[in-house]
Amino acid sequence: MAQELNLKKHNIFSDAESEITFRDDLMFDKTKIEGYILDFLVNKLKSVAEDKRGFCFQDIVYDFFEYRRIPLIKTKKTRDFGIDGVITLDAGIFGKINLGLQAKYSLIDSNDVDLFLSALKHAELQLGVIVCKDSRKLQKYELNSKLKAILLSRGINVKERLINQKLDITPVIILKMEDIVKIVALDIRGFVASVYKQ
Repeated sequence: MAQELNLKKHNIFSDAESEITFRDDLMFDKTKIEGYILDFLVNKLKSVAEDKRGFCFQDIVYDFFEYRRIPLIKTKKTRDFGIDGVITLDAGIFGKINLGLQAKYSLIDSNDVDLFLSALKHAELQLGVIVCKDSRKLQKYELNSKLKAILLSRGINVKERLINQKLDITPVIILKMEDIVKIVALDIRGFVASVYKQ
């Protein structure tokens, strides 16, 4: 058991949080925290060979869900454009909801989303999350209102602009790296505020 604990890798967001909470020059400023986290992630990605950055980004995505304490089952690392993991959310009286996860270290477009929808169907999953480096404007893929309510009730913060947008029934949520940075920055700033009452 002790050996297993020593083999566990560090969570990149926990590492960033540890450094931020000891920096008086940034721990009280959400914008500075966001900048620090973004630089932290970019430096991590640049530290690996270019052909390995997709897998590094996937590990960052896994770390994000672990940091947020959201149960995740990881799949094997392949280049099959399929499912990279399954997220399980407890929806209270509605039971558990499984969402397929795909991490894409690239600019995605509607073709990527269509391929992911096909992978979800093949895996017999109804809902999914794509976490990407960036995306083109994807008007036809907007967050389902029921899914939004479930995610927000479980404490998953999404950008305010997303909440205020028109909603439809497309079963895919798209989170960009900047969304993850903002979510983690809010978490860290909230933690600092609770400790220092500022």
